[in-house]
Amino acid sequence: RAPWAASRASSGSRRARCRAPEGQDGQGLLRAMGAKLSKKDGPGKGATSGPKRAGGAAAKVAKEKKNLNPADFLLSKRSGEAIIKEEGSIDGEQFNIEECKDCDIFLLDTIATAFVDECENCRIFIGPTESSVFVRNCRSCDVMIACQQFRSRDCEDCRFALLCTTEPIIETSTNMQFACFDFNYFTLRQQLSRAGLKIWNNKWWQVHDFNKKADRPNWSLFAQEEVKTMLRVSMCSASITQDELDMESIVPVTLGSRPWPTQESAFILFLPDSDAYIEALLAKASRSETWCVARARCCILPDDRLKTLFAWAKEPKVVASCKGQEITGVQICGSGIAREVKEALTSTG
Repeated sequence: RAPWAASRASSGSRRARCRAPEGQDGQGLLRAMGAKLSKKDGPGKGATSGPKRAGGAAAKVAKEKKNLNPADFLLSKRSGEAIIKEEGSIDGEQFNIEECKDCDIFLLDTIATAFVDECENCRIFIGPTESSVFVRNCRSCDVMIACQQFRSRDCEDCRFALLCTTEPIIETSTNMQFACFDFNYFTLRQQLSRAGLKIWNNKWWQVHDFNKKADRPNWSLFAQEEVKTMLRVSMCSASITQDELDMESIVPVTLGSRPWPTQESAFILFLPDSDAYIEALLAKASRSETWCVARARCCILPDDRLKTLFAWAKEPKVVASCKGQEITGVQICGSGIAREVKEALTSTG
């Protein structure tokens, strides 16, 4: 059995099919997978953080025995500097950035929780963060973040490119702009895995504003093309090569709530243990000029939702094989996309 499925399977093949089951479209299927696009999920709802790592308790004890220097996990009152924290220098600890001005900061490691306070005109990359990133009282900063939860308060004129597995939150902030995370380096994939971040569960555009104003919104989206120039990567050229930056994207760049180039779309479901096929699809989408990844979702579904999602399936074993296992749903749009997706899935094997 090929470890993938889509919305309808033919009797002669178990490969993916991209027609939605009768009465459902891609958005309906996403909802069946729990991807509610307007209601806020709780911190642990819909954002699968992955199984606990084996030996986690032992690792924690070993970490506690380290002689950690608090100064190694704090950047304070720096001005006009380029600061790079390499792989292994943070090692899953909390990190604080405060009162920095006109700095280029790259945290290229896994982090437990990060705080960015009272910074101005800084460009900051915050590597995979297992829990929350808090940005407070900042002005005119550009920040790229991969995290489970993003929260900002009392900020102005800031831009954020996010991989965020829960809805980003802003509070008492103005002129906040958002786009999808788009950055690469060799160890990013492993770091995302260690932080328990699912690349297909990115809610970067589902911003929740505690001080929403109907007549004058506090946030908007900025052009995805501008994300590539948010950070001055030349400042960390000794740590990240151009070859790394030019690699195919690890994190899918999704349209979210941006206008679709066409209303034609295909919704593809990948059954458990389909990583190779998912990566092949992402590689195809990133190279294509006509494909756009609209939305995606990866989760473990309860039995009732599995039955709803696979109501069209003629094989009862499909539901059984997915119980307690992660499945991934990806909605792709583009002209003639149904035909092209079928061809791509067939050629992948």
